[in-house]
Parts: sequence; structure tokens; C-alpha cells
Amino acid sequence: MLRLTISILVALIVSSCASRPAVVLPKPTVRSIAIVPATNPAEYSFTNVSALQFLVPLAATANHLDSKDKAKLFNERLRPLDMKLAATLTESTAADLRARGYQVLILDQVQRPKDAPDNIDYEKIATTADAILHVSFSEVGMHSPRSSTDYLPRMNVSGVLFVKGRSDYLYDESIYYGVDAKEGKSWAVNGDRAFAYPSFDAVMSSIAEIQRQFENAALKVSERMTAQVHEAIK
Repeated sequence: MLRLTISILVALIVSSCASRPAVVLPKPTVRSIAIVPATNPAEYSFTNVSALQFLVPLAATANHLDSKDKAKLFNERLRPLDMKLAATLTESTAADLRARGYQVLILDQVQRPKDAPDNIDYEKIATTADAILHVSFSEVGMHSPRSSTDYLPRMNVSGVLFVKGRSDYLYDESIYYGVDAKEGKSWAVNGDRAFAYPSFDAVMSSIAEIQRQFENAALKVSERMTAQVHEAIK
């Protein structure tokens, strides 16, 4: 009898919790934004997906090793350059937000873990801004997909808009530029097809041009992300 009574009480409690409507916090007013700036990619990716690797098992291993070697050479050519992708993305995002009427501060002195610079506890950031926007690169590089023999630019950027005291994000999206973009998607920014490189040698002989393309991609991505952040705040 006691077990039956306990079972009934538990069922009533569970039913009461399930029927209780979830608490929806009102959308906060955001007039000022503190930006956690992006950091330059630690490595630039260089990958090639060959159709042959799906037909010949050993070809997949050979293709992986070949891409790894080429990625090393690609990075060796990029490292000596004055890559300012992080500054371009951050400053462009700040400028676009200011143009939309927000007060914007770039948090240049944010403390970051050395082994994971984008793993940040936003609650611990000292700021009086209404919200914190963190922009970061997920991947930057060149990729030759299965559907193409050309190497195409790739830039994937994540953005998170956080308000202290809330468990949810006002904005949490990724923007994909270039080879990962899908036509008609809000998260996609198509690359310029004029900058498609038919071979590894063509890539290596066009490093300065590719650097400019990455910087242009950062501008386009920040423009798309800023528009989405503004819509999320409204």
C-alpha cells in the first residue's frame, strides 16, 4: 500500500512539472555591446577530397597524407605574411554595429586560456555593456571538394551574443563563406568564383592574392553576422 501511495505521489509531481509552462525571460534591451575580439587562426586548413578515394581505399590514405604535406607548405607561406584577419573581422563588426546605433567597446585585454583562447567564461568578463559579442574563426583555408577540381577559399566564423544572468544566448550562429556556403541560406556567403585555383602550384603562386581574398571574406562575413545580431536584438 505504501509503495502504491508513493508511486501515485511521484506521478502527480511529475505531471505537475510537465504541465507547468516554461519560464520565458523577456528579451533584454541592448544598446551597448562589448566585443571579445577574434584571434588569428592557429593553422590554415588545406584539404582535397578526391573522387578516387571513394573508389580505391588506399587512395584515401594517400590523399590524406598528400593534403597534410601541402597544408604544412601552405602554412609556411602564410606565416611570414602580416595576416590581420582577426583585426579585420573584429573592427569591421564593431564598425557595422556602431553604424546601426550601438555603443561598442572592443575588449582587447580579455584573459584567455593559452591552449584554448576562445574558451571564455563570459560571466567573468568585467564590462558594463548590455551584451557581450564573441566572434571567432572556426576554420580558414583552401578546400577542393569532391564536386570540383579547383581549390576554393573557406572561412567559417562563429558568433555568440551573451547577456549576463541569462542561460541562453541572444545569438548563436555560424557564417560560412566560400566552399561551405549553400545557395540561398542565411548562414551562407558565396565566394567569388573568379578566385578558384586549379592546382596546388596555382595556390602557392597566388599567396598574396589569397591573403587579400581572406581579408575580403572577413569583411563580408562580419557584414552578414552584424545584420543577424541586430535582428536577434530587435
